[in-house]
Amino acid sequence: MRKLQVSEAAQELGISKEAVYNRIRRGSLKSSEEDGVKYVLFDDEAKSDEKKTKSTKTQKNTTNSDKFIEFLLNELSELKSQNQNLQSDKEKLYKEKEQMLVNSKAEIMAVYKDKDEKLMQFLNILQKPSLTHDVDVSNTEPVIDAELDDEVSAKFGKFIGLNEYLKELNLDKKTYKKAQKKIIKRINKSKFVKFKDGVIMVKRDKSLYEIIGEI
Repeated sequence: MRKLQVSEAAQELGISKEAVYNRIRRGSLKSSEEDGVKYVLFDDEAKSDEKKTKSTKTQKNTTNSDKFIEFLLNELSELKSQNQNLQSDKEKLYKEKEQMLVNSKAEIMAVYKDKDEKLMQFLNILQKPSLTHDVDVSNTEPVIDAELDDEVSAKFGKFIGLNEYLKELNLDKKTYKKAQKKIIKRINKSKFVKFKDGVIMVKRDKSLYEIIGEI
């Protein structure tokens, strides 16, 4: 057994002198007094056990810290994996969206392609020299404004073919040509002129002035 003064005991234990006195009062430290000097009594075996206990606690704390670090690393790895999956899903959805837009555009173009081709065909016919020279257009029907059958007439109701409409007005050749060109320009601009299924239709009960104004 060792005997140390209070200051020495405090240094040995790594605590203050006041803490040593407190332990003496609580009985957690053995003490003796000689010639008015307080001494602290240490049992080397007990101290060894205390060191072992501290060492064990330190090892446990270290082990717990290592496990916690390992847990955090595993969580971080899991989050990275989830982030990669989300990024992959994002790219997949983006590609699917782009493909949907491409398909929709193709479908829309397919719907209007046939009508646009018919309209362009008719406009090209009108631009041919045969329609810009002095010819009897009253007796010349564009291919896409041919004689309407009963089924087409019923479909359009009060609308009739362009040339049929102009014939009913009994116009001279010059006025006939001007009126024909102006009505064509009113396609998609006037509710009295329609271009549907390759046929130019005009509202039968409307006057020429109501459709195109002054010639």
